[in-house]
Amino acid sequence: MLFAVEEMIHSAPASVVRARSTLVTALYLRGVRHLLKKDPKILIRQLQQIRDALFKFENIRAVVMANVEKLNKPVSSWAAFTAHLDTSKTLNPIEKRLSRLSEAGRKPGQLSYVIPMATIDSSFALSVASGPSSLQDPRIPALMVALSYLDAVEGPMWVAVRGTGLAYGTSFSRHTESGQVSYSVYRSPNAFKAFQTGKSVVEDFVSGKTEFDRLALEGAISSIVLGFANGQATMAAAAQMSFVRQVMRELPDDWNERILEKVRGVKVEEIRTAMKELVLPVLEAGTANLILTCAPVMQGELVKGFQDLGFKPEVRSLAYFQDDYGIE
Repeated sequence: MLFAVEEMIHSAPASVVRARSTLVTALYLRGVRHLLKKDPKILIRQLQQIRDALFKFENIRAVVMANVEKLNKPVSSWAAFTAHLDTSKTLNPIEKRLSRLSEAGRKPGQLSYVIPMATIDSSFALSVASGPSSLQDPRIPALMVALSYLDAVEGPMWVAVRGTGLAYGTSFSRHTESGQVSYSVYRSPNAFKAFQTGKSVVEDFVSGKTEFDRLALEGAISSIVLGFANGQATMAAAAQMSFVRQVMRELPDDWNERILEKVRGVKVEEIRTAMKELVLPVLEAGTANLILTCAPVMQGELVKGFQDLGFKPEVRSLAYFQDDYGIE
């Protein structure tokens, strides 16, 4: 539910991500069931509208992953699908998720919510701040290394949080398509203490109190390289990633090689700067939105703890974030 709430507050109503959220479908499907009994023709008309809006030549991009030279009529075989389409129109640009963010998603730092849930017996936290919104951003290589270093197994966050029993796990994430960086605390007996400890770890690296371990940095870079390799483990996966990279993200064909070369050349001071400018804001009031779900008995302690950090958490029920999009 933590991430479902995040989708609701950070995405605009026109966002597909928000419209498909659990907190929407939980209500929306009830309305659909009611319409199926009352007047199913309404739903049929809506499905036809969706079909007509989506299946236009200017909306479609197709990829064929094969040895095209050995295929029989690789181009004209598509004629049966395109014969009824107006192929004279140019392709519509692919909208970025950034354009579908809500005001809170574009400008984090104003919202903090604590959501008590009787169905859980621990606490979970998610904070979101602004970050790079393009893979061509020169800060990306240093940010990649910084996050890989912090999140490493037996790394700084592991030792400080998981190793001390403050949470089952924590992780930083980079969301370039929405221009955000996030930090999550998973299954904690006290998400505030886990959050506060994680913040202290980052602050110590930024101030220089804690030095970077050279071997750990090499391991962080190796993890990034391995991640790229795993994403292209087969020919089909490599072809799919190439399509996404060049067509969907409009990046050069050799972007992987370029970014890995830059990652290998990142300096310690660049990592420290990335932590100061992009990671630390995820952990500070005024620059991050904060969402917590917890057992009801934990509510008071979590509210007080995060208030002490400068946040202004509001206690809300899960139903507060639901939206039926007008279907009753």
